[in-house]
Amino acid sequence: MITCAIIDDEPLAIEVLQAHLSRFAGFAPASTFIDPVEGLCFVQRNQVDLILLDIEMPLFNGLNFIKTLTYKPAVIIVTAYRNYAVESFELEAVDYLVKPVSFHRFVKAMSKVTSLITRKQPVIIGDSMSTGTADADTDNDLWLKVDKKLVRISLGDILYVESLKDYIRIKMSSGELIAHQTLNAILERLPTDKFVRIHKSYVVAFQKIDVIEGNMVKSAGQTLPLGRSFRQELLDRVFKSNKQQT
Repeated sequence: MITCAIIDDEPLAIEVLQAHLSRFAGFAPASTFIDPVEGLCFVQRNQVDLILLDIEMPLFNGLNFIKTLTYKPAVIIVTAYRNYAVESFELEAVDYLVKPVSFHRFVKAMSKVTSLITRKQPVIIGDSMSTGTADADTDNDLWLKVDKKLVRISLGDILYVESLKDYIRIKMSSGELIAHQTLNAILERLPTDKFVRIHKSYVVAFQKIDVIEGNMVKSAGQTLPLGRSFRQELLDRVFKSNKQQT
């Protein structure tokens, strides 16, 4: 779960942000603070993934707040003032929202946040970490070593796997992770009845394919290349699937 803190001296602004945030899956309920000093104490003692932060608050300016942090969470500035945008981005704020914040604009900001956070850390699916080895697969789960951790993912959550030379990117409905492993190595561990190779750099969950057209495949809104040498195998799978359904 992605953890979040909302720090704003206006209770109504906090309510709006809480309502917007509650519509996103994968986020824990936000810790909220009207007093910026209390908020600072909290985030110093409890590392959070995202801070939604006002700027002009009593006793504490939001930009100075960012400068005091000893780690770098994603920060979205939420303010009634437009004149702090440049300085906010110099402090590496992910986005700058001007009140009142519409849900449409909030969605755009959260898209940036989720992309940033899933690149920084793996998305953990299913139960908590195990002391087992990376080969301890079950029929529905797969263990991968990611940043010195063992991460268990659900096979049913995988959309596709992309080769990044000595690494792979696993795209899931709940996010993505990058693991130090080759595509050929992961392919040997994926069940052949559920996954199919469509390109030298891509393996796709067969049941997640929506469209096959020319030299491309569409899966969950993503357009992926279909290699010429892999096209016939994919079409054979489609034909076999149709026969089994009739």
